Amino acid sequence: MPFLSRRFLFTLFIVLFSCIYINAQKTESNVIMEIEQENSTSYSRILNMVVSVQNLNSTNFSGKIQFTYPKGFKVITGDEPLIELKPNEKKYLPVRIILPSDAEAGSSPIKVRLLDQLGNFITERIKEHIIEINNDLNLSLLTTSIYRSSSQEPLLIKVRVGNTGNISQDITLVCKIPDPENGNQFLEQQALINVKKDSTFVFTYQPSKSLSRLSSFTINVSGFRNPDKEIFNTSTILVQNISSVQKYQDPQFSNFTEDSKNQITTLYRRIGDNADMYQLTGSGGFNLPSGFLNMKGNIAFFNNQRQPLVTNTNITLEQGNNQYTIGSINKFLEMPLAGRGVEYSHTFKKNTKLEVGFIDQNFNLIERNTFLKNGYGFFTRGTMNINNSSKTISAGYNYRYDPYEKTSHHILGTETHYTFDKVWMVNAKVNAGLSSYESQDLLKPSFSAESNYTGAFKDYNLNGIYFFSSGYYPGNRRGSVQLQQNISKSYKNYNYFGNITYSNFSPKYYFFDRPQASENVRMEMGTKFPNSKNFSFGLLYQFQNEKSNSYNNFFGNLNSNEFRELTTHRLVEQISWSHTKTKQYASLTFDTGLAKYPLNDNLKFQMKLNGNYSFKKFNINTIYQSGSYYLSEYALSHLISDNTDYKKLSVSLFYNSNFIKDKVNVSTGLSYIDDIIYGKSPSAFFNAKYSSKNFNVFMNSSWYKYSLGDLANNIITFELGLTLNLKNSVLSPYKKAKIQVFTFYDENNNNIFDLGENPANDYIVNINNTALKTTTDGMATYKSVPFGKYKLKQHIQQGWYYDETDFNVDSHTYLLHIPLHQNGTLLGNISFDYNAKTALEFEHRASSVTFKILKGNEVVQKLESDDQGKITSFLPTGSYTIFIDTSSLPPNTYCETQSFDINVKAGEMVVVPDFIIKVREKKVNKKTFSN
Repeated sequence: MPFLSRRFLFTLFIVLFSCIYINAQKTESNVIMEIEQENSTSYSRILNMVVSVQNLNSTNFSGKIQFTYPKGFKVITGDEPLIELKPNEKKYLPVRIILPSDAEAGSSPIKVRLLDQLGNFITERIKEHIIEINNDLNLSLLTTSIYRSSSQEPLLIKVRVGNTGNISQDITLVCKIPDPENGNQFLEQQALINVKKDSTFVFTYQPSKSLSRLSSFTINVSGFRNPDKEIFNTSTILVQNISSVQKYQDPQFSNFTEDSKNQITTLYRRIGDNADMYQLTGSGGFNLPSGFLNMKGNIAFFNNQRQPLVTNTNITLEQGNNQYTIGSINKFLEMPLAGRGVEYSHTFKKNTKLEVGFIDQNFNLIERNTFLKNGYGFFTRGTMNINNSSKTISAGYNYRYDPYEKTSHHILGTETHYTFDKVWMVNAKVNAGLSSYESQDLLKPSFSAESNYTGAFKDYNLNGIYFFSSGYYPGNRRGSVQLQQNISKSYKNYNYFGNITYSNFSPKYYFFDRPQASENVRMEMGTKFPNSKNFSFGLLYQFQNEKSNSYNNFFGNLNSNEFRELTTHRLVEQISWSHTKTKQYASLTFDTGLAKYPLNDNLKFQMKLNGNYSFKKFNINTIYQSGSYYLSEYALSHLISDNTDYKKLSVSLFYNSNFIKDKVNVSTGLSYIDDIIYGKSPSAFFNAKYSSKNFNVFMNSSWYKYSLGDLANNIITFELGLTLNLKNSVLSPYKKAKIQVFTFYDENNNNIFDLGENPANDYIVNINNTALKTTTDGMATYKSVPFGKYKLKQHIQQGWYYDETDFNVDSHTYLLHIPLHQNGTLLGNISFDYNAKTALEFEHRASSVTFKILKGNEVVQKLESDDQGKITSFLPTGSYTIFIDTSSLPPNTYCETQSFDINVKAGEMVVVPDFIIKVREKKVNKKTFSN
């Protein structure tokens, strides 16, 4: 019986347990949970969700919801809210989750689990919250201006970069320092900045003497994201070199701009066996009290000449809008004039310029007994809108006397340039000429016109040049016609192009009876194919027709005016290959064609092969040509032999490299030419140059040999030179003054230096962006200052200040008295007020909070709090308002009272009430909805 009782109890326990388990299984399957909605942006730090739970059982359900989320996330509605459901009841639970400020971008899984009242698992749902990438970075300068009182003082540039995004970022910070001696110096630092962290970078640089001599210069700091070098911010720092004596520096010039390169070069050159030359060249300029003087010279001495050759030597004086030049004058006018002479120009207020000049056409300035014997000329030209290159117009008159023709030439003309928009531009010239021939006792009028344009019509790019001049026109290109038209179009990575050129040259002279004429027609059309990996391809067709009567003497008909004609049809194939990493480049151009020569009835084959290959510092070039491409080649080869086709072979090898930190440059090369006209001609050269800050040394040498039949010769040229680099100067054409500054402590505030008052020693005065530091007697000097208006900028120090003011410099010596007034002191502090239990997470930081001080509506000062949250400022007497910049506060904090009005008095301290920083508190919003 006991055994039966135990068996019965065991069976009953199994049945009851099975019923409970089955019921539990039924309960689990009949309670469902869903995440029904999410109302949050990918950039929001608050995630709002609604979780729905429905009980499909016929009995009540009691349980709780449990959340699992990434580290740093906080559920402000409670981590395990309880839930009670009646049969068939459905409830909605709003859930608010706060994401940490350093939440990283990407997918953040949030797991929501439903448990019964015993903690048994019922069901779960997972929500993948996607946080989009935010790569915001900010760059701030810890010092926006630097004052240097010693040339030995190094530059310290401090930069803070903060990562306000949600991904760690690899950055490069580049500090660009312009140094006239060493060029632009780029200092780089790299760092990985984690989310919501910042890093401070410190750059150190010792300026050169040239940089220290500048009154001021700017340093550029740029931040780049790696590896694409995407720039995210830039900033500039003004550096002022403090001295009691400063020299004016024009702000429109960069730190390298030098109007005058002051240098002297001397060299010796040996040409062949018996020609020696000594040459001295140089250029330089210096400022005058009114304007500047600029000089350049070139003097050569030859061993076989008694008189030196002085060319390209002149002196230029520029004062305001006037410029005077005497010496070598080279004017590339419609009728060129070159020689020794004088030139004057004046620029009017409305951007109009007038130029006049007289030139004796003798190249040697010191040539004796030849004044006006080689011809002379006069010119004048006026130009409007000289500072507007898109809309200019000019007119000029040009006179030249030619003693060889015994002719006086006159040209009067005008030129205009007009840019319609970014696409269309046109330039036009019209000139009328008149020549007076003494021997023929006649006047001959002439004419020329020229126009060129660029533009586009739909997808077609167009440009053309058109020129015409009559036969006796005395200017450039006498008796010429030139017509050229180009067109190109890009379509699906293909580039199609075509051009046609017609030229006719038929000048006429009274002293030369034999007519001279030539005519050329050239057409091209082709395409450049899309690049394929490292290869590019091109194909074009060329037609060329050349006629001339200038080569008859080569064909044995000296007195004949018969036209000789050459016509060719060519097909040109081009292929090139480049490899950037290995610094290799190769190109091959292959011409093949048929030509009709003057003395041949049949078409002749011609070809040219041009190959080029470069690898790093080496370059090799080869040209092979068979057949005459021009009438001159055909005529010269026919002169040598009637039945010989023109052939040419050229091979060249070059090498160029820099050594010792680019101070030494070596360039050398070999070349060989085998030409039916000029024979076999090998040549070589070797050039070397050493460059330093103060001097350059160079050596150039070459060897050339030619042999044609029984004629052979060797020519060796050797050159050795030295260049001295003197101190450069920025030249100014305006009147200049010396500002004499005197500062003193104005104890009684009457702006007058009274008996008993003391000069201000070691006080910094700012005139525009130039800083001057006074001596023991309160003096400072600002030299070479152009006449005009300047601003005395306030710079409070040592408890004293001066009033900002504008002043006008209108005399060569300007006395500037600066009375100093005692300032007041402003003190302030930051404090925090918050409830640690209810406050949101925040950074307890009182440093780097920005403040602005306004006088009226003008910001007079910006300052930041220190590590203890304190602020200090020195201000002149007056009423001010101090504002806190709330954007500089830590996240989740705010300040209710953001400004205070203050009244500053001389010699007194004003304590501003504390700026109280409060912290935002947590908010819990829970709503329940039932069916």
